[in-house]
Amino acid sequence: MSSFVRVGRGLVRRAAINELAIVDAVIFDCDGVLIDVRGSYDRAVLESVRVVMEGAFGMELPDTALDARHLYLLRKTGGFNNDLDAAWVIALWLFTGVEELAIRELGERLEAVMSRRPKNPRQLFDAVASSAPDRSFPRKMLRVNPVPLEVLLERAPRSGRSHMTRDDVESVLRVQAQDRGIFAEYESFKDFLGRGRTYGLDLLETVFDDLYYGRDAVRAVFGTGPYFDFGEGLYRNEVPMVDGAVLLRLEELIGSGRMGMVTGRDSVTTWEVLNDLRAFFREGACVFIADELRRGGPETLMKPSPYGLLKSAAALGPRSSPLYVGNSAEDLHSARYAESYGLKTLFAAVVGLHPDPEDATRDFIANGADVIVGDVAELVEVLEKVKVRGL
Repeated sequence: MSSFVRVGRGLVRRAAINELAIVDAVIFDCDGVLIDVRGSYDRAVLESVRVVMEGAFGMELPDTALDARHLYLLRKTGGFNNDLDAAWVIALWLFTGVEELAIRELGERLEAVMSRRPKNPRQLFDAVASSAPDRSFPRKMLRVNPVPLEVLLERAPRSGRSHMTRDDVESVLRVQAQDRGIFAEYESFKDFLGRGRTYGLDLLETVFDDLYYGRDAVRAVFGTGPYFDFGEGLYRNEVPMVDGAVLLRLEELIGSGRMGMVTGRDSVTTWEVLNDLRAFFREGACVFIADELRRGGPETLMKPSPYGLLKSAAALGPRSSPLYVGNSAEDLHSARYAESYGLKTLFAAVVGLHPDPEDATRDFIANGADVIVGDVAELVEVLEKVKVRGL
């Protein structure tokens, strides 16, 4: 903490104060920074796993099996900007804990259904669900004490420069399945979930998107669906975390047209939730990775890749001294990776919606964040003190 100084309600790294004073552009992450997604994306991760495992297999997951803590453990690794990846890993992790008798039967059911691969995710789901024999096993099938996720994460390699990918974590789960002698069943379950991220083809992706977008928005985004009718999408639970008065104060500090956005989500729901706040953001400096992936962009565009930051900063001007505002490890890694491409980027961490803000603060201090605040309003206060009043 000695390397940080309290500025207003925020913390600022002493060595970054002079650079912070000349910041003339601010690029925002969206989820957990501009929009509260605890009732949408966070819920979609856990609910999509529950729908697939309880609905298709008839199992009853213990209350401790699906916890937001597991989601945040994955996000802390820096490689889970795509929430579908977190859902995929959590589902595989739970499967490796299924009791012996039940997992053998599940393997047989999956093998039988997958051998005649149904045409779409809903048909696949229904085929597995309808193939369950009566009274085949107790509904509660998970071990009481499966290998803790944090223990498995400690064993996982890091193929990224400083972050962990979903394949790193899955490699450890694969070893766990081999050690239990359930490798064949594990591979069948992975095929059942879908190994890619394609709506209308991969089951888990399709369930996740139908939960998040709902029956109307999913058609606007994908041009098809829904395959599962969950009613209105969870994104309708989202609310802005910032208001126009705060962004107007920020605009007065850095200049008009100096705000951008780099987010893994799509533009349709983002602008619907932010509504009139859209006017504060320069259109060409807003990068929606989900949209680019759907247009055929490679998965290497996803954070922690610096792609989005480089594109946004270029639209804001070649001489920009940007501040990137995020709430996760992959956001911080994106900012640092951008420096290797010649873009000096300060990073501000927003921790207000983290389940344990104090723990998040310690992590961001340890990993070299330049500013740590509770929300965007606190960040604007910090910038005002540094740029206008001085320290």
